[in-house]
Amino acid sequence: MAMNWANKILKSVFTKLLVVIVLTGFCINLAVTGFFFAYRKMAVLSYDRVFMQYVNYLIADLGTPPRLDRARDLSHRSSLSIRYQSPALSWSTSDDPVPESLAKFHFWHTSPNIRAGIYRGRHIIMVTRGNGRFTFELNRNFLHDSRLKWLVAILGTLLTFVLLIAYLSIRWILKPIKWLKDGVQQVSRGNLEHQISLRRSDELRDLAAAFNTMTVRVRDMLHAKEQLLLDVSHELRSPVTRMKVALEMVPESSLKDQIREDLAEMETMVAEILEAARSRKTADTIKIESINIGPLIQKVAAEYTNQPPGIELDDISPTVQLRGDPEKIKTVLRNILDNAFKYSNSRGKPICISMKHQAPEVIIQVHDNGIGIPADVLPYIFEPFYRVDKSRSRQTGGYGLGLSICKTIMSAHRGKIQIESTPHVGTVVSLLFPVS
Repeated sequence: MAMNWANKILKSVFTKLLVVIVLTGFCINLAVTGFFFAYRKMAVLSYDRVFMQYVNYLIADLGTPPRLDRARDLSHRSSLSIRYQSPALSWSTSDDPVPESLAKFHFWHTSPNIRAGIYRGRHIIMVTRGNGRFTFELNRNFLHDSRLKWLVAILGTLLTFVLLIAYLSIRWILKPIKWLKDGVQQVSRGNLEHQISLRRSDELRDLAAAFNTMTVRVRDMLHAKEQLLLDVSHELRSPVTRMKVALEMVPESSLKDQIREDLAEMETMVAEILEAARSRKTADTIKIESINIGPLIQKVAAEYTNQPPGIELDDISPTVQLRGDPEKIKTVLRNILDNAFKYSNSRGKPICISMKHQAPEVIIQVHDNGIGIPADVLPYIFEPFYRVDKSRSRQTGGYGLGLSICKTIMSAHRGKIQIESTPHVGTVVSLLFPVS
């Protein structure tokens, strides 16, 4: 779970934009730093002159011969430790001077009488004048000034705050992308009523408006298609009825039997189309009540007792209850069982119905050992009029409306229908009912 969360963060657009901002800031700082280093290099000559003048002032201020009391006063005011060595006089303002043998010195590039060195982070300047040698050491107290630590802490806090503000700003600016993602997910689930918020006034708002327009047009086209199918089905009922009446006046023959079968098939198709149309309005018409689901399953299964390859019940509890429309649930079970018997070998294993109560759901499963469904067509089997058999032969199925009706009824019950299938092995249909 933690790994999935980490992958989601790393692949997020917001994270990528934040990384771009951080890298941009780093490159800007690098460029500015390089500029100042170049500027510093150009200013070295001026700095050398100023530094040499300052050293001369210090040496002149110490007097001739150099006075220890004056050196101590300068050391206190300038955070410097001063040491003087000559054949006639030696003194130091520090009790812990740096051993010259341990310091790493190099000659000052403008004067051979000046050497600069460092020892454990302590900076040293050594100046030779006549027979004497002055050593200036920057005190530790100056190098480790607490104010510098506070400045570093403040800088780190400011940088963190700036990055946080940048990240939150990016999230706010790109929030419509999340709305679009949610909208696409809603539409993919069949919710064409979903509309995306238009609270922004930028290009993303235009994209959201285009998405909303698209969903409205798709919804209107599907509604027009369904209405056309419904109207045609209604109009077909009267001609089919008249043909059935007229057929009864025709003498018995094989042709009459064939026409009678065709009319019966057409009548069944019209009835299923109208039932499918009614099922799309199931959410407004279902009659919710408390159902003892075990006896209901047993009652539907009893209708298939004498049909090969038979039916068996596994762990059907007589006490589990859920809320729903018993007649609609029976319709779902019958459609699934009809398919299971239709595509199972009559000499194979019986169809099995099982039930599990896994809060917050009751799961009813119908398991057959039939021909199965190819994996590439599984995503489409709930679409109206979709059939695996492209020839649409009478012998291999109905009109592709049964599973569409089942899905509509399950959605009206706030439930789900799921199908897992392996060709030549069998199919498992799961009905998931919420238990409130």
